[in-house]
Amino acid sequence: MISVLYVDDEPDLLDIAKLFLEKTEEFKVFIANSVDEGFEILHETPIDVIVSDYQMPYKSGIQFLKEFRSIPDNRPFILFTGRGREEIVIEAINSGADFYLQKGGDIRAQFAELALKIRQGAARYQAELLLNKNHEELQAAYEELASSEEELKANFKELSENRHALAISEKRLSDIINFLPDATFAIDSKGVIITWNKAIEEMTGCPASDMVGKGNYEYAIPFYGKRIPILIDYILSDLPNIEDRYNSIIRDGNKLSAETSYPKLKGRPMIAWGIATPLYNEYGKVNGAIESIRDITLQKENEVKLKRSEEVYRSVIENIQDGYFRSDTKGNLILASPSFARLFGYDSTDEIMHHSIADTFYYEPKDRDEILKKMHESGPFANLEVKVRKKDGTSFFVEGSSQLYYDSEGNIAGTEGIFRDVTNRKKIEAELTEKEEHLKTIIQNVPVSVHRYTLLDDNRLIFSGSNKAADNFIGTDISQLIGKTIEEAFPKLIKTEIPDLYRKVAKTGEKVTKEKICFNMMDLDGCCIDMTIINIGPGKIAVFWEKVKE
Repeated sequence: MISVLYVDDEPDLLDIAKLFLEKTEEFKVFIANSVDEGFEILHETPIDVIVSDYQMPYKSGIQFLKEFRSIPDNRPFILFTGRGREEIVIEAINSGADFYLQKGGDIRAQFAELALKIRQGAARYQAELLLNKNHEELQAAYEELASSEEELKANFKELSENRHALAISEKRLSDIINFLPDATFAIDSKGVIITWNKAIEEMTGCPASDMVGKGNYEYAIPFYGKRIPILIDYILSDLPNIEDRYNSIIRDGNKLSAETSYPKLKGRPMIAWGIATPLYNEYGKVNGAIESIRDITLQKENEVKLKRSEEVYRSVIENIQDGYFRSDTKGNLILASPSFARLFGYDSTDEIMHHSIADTFYYEPKDRDEILKKMHESGPFANLEVKVRKKDGTSFFVEGSSQLYYDSEGNIAGTEGIFRDVTNRKKIEAELTEKEEHLKTIIQNVPVSVHRYTLLDDNRLIFSGSNKAADNFIGTDISQLIGKTIEEAFPKLIKTEIPDLYRKVAKTGEKVTKEKICFNMMDLDGCCIDMTIINIGPGKIAVFWEKVKE
């Protein structure tokens, strides 16, 4: 079981991480709210991997990392944070972080990725410990071999026994190297291959029987396709221009590690991490070197994919026009787009992060409680008008769409949504309403008779009103007909062209004038009128008519 220390100033996130990781029964998680508390746990408890937030009070994750590495301590350290600026990533890597993982997005995927990074870090650290141990045993074996050779020179009688001991030592050395999970080989001081383990056989396709005993850079051919110096040769000789072939070069005493690309390995490119260290004889003189190689191609590809995914996600959040937000279960803002901050009159999201959404942005904080209640009962909502307020306290309206989001365990983790400023739209709607009321007043008081109709989506033409002149002309108040179809209100018009003519104007918006139309309507049998039909809005018409004078 892998023991993990997770340091974060957010108790909820600590609890969620602990539940998620320990659910697999693969991890034992110890949590701390601060860096100092984290160091107390490290002093008292064996820890395999350290996970830390970046932004914390008193001491940040970077300060924690630097103090931890200065001990020194090479255990895996993962920076797990909601901040994704490039300079933070660079500082974390330069300070010795093994991985950098950004918070946000799908919780289940996020903690699955964290679990993967913890496994990789723990496996890498254990492999390094094993490699160092094996290197030490290898050195001890060589020293033992050298001592045995001296004893053989001094006492010929013990030659047979010493040869047997030497064989056992060589067998143990071979078993140790073959046991290593990383591809490993060793050379003597002349560059001749003295061991070639099973892992490097599988990686290169070259059996040990074809490689052991060969020199002249034979070990470079499977990787580069030609005989050239590689990392192990920089241990034995002070060769120039190592930076031309290797990246991320680290010198730790007599140990050298670096990354490189092998273009010829089994006909496919490979990115590898290598570590090389010298071998010594009994006099402390370098008499060879050993190198281990690890294929990190998939890891690098995943890092690139993750970086691209983070860039796309960050680009969407930074460029979205509507204000995007996400809150935790306490209603505090944990993620927001720059447009969200601008919408409320703030210069940046740093001013509003971790603030209460209800108290900071809602004009009436109780409105958010009602919205949350409705969301829990009925699910997501869209295009709901909400009265909010800016940084300076002025109120305005937004159109909100929101939903609950969940953690990896299926529990509610908070809410997320979009706010769109509808102040201008409401102003236009108010102006339109005012104009419509003004138009109604004009129509109601003009001396010409006017009827108004509305065409519905199902093609029914509804009588929606008349003015005083029309009622006076007909001689009766026809307000009781409002809401009926033209056919129900004026059945004598059914067999005329009038209904279809009205529908045509409502659909096309064209103005139509008809002169001396004679028909029977209400009590006006045989009446002839002049008629003008105009469109007064979407699907709405006004009919102006007056009796034709003799």
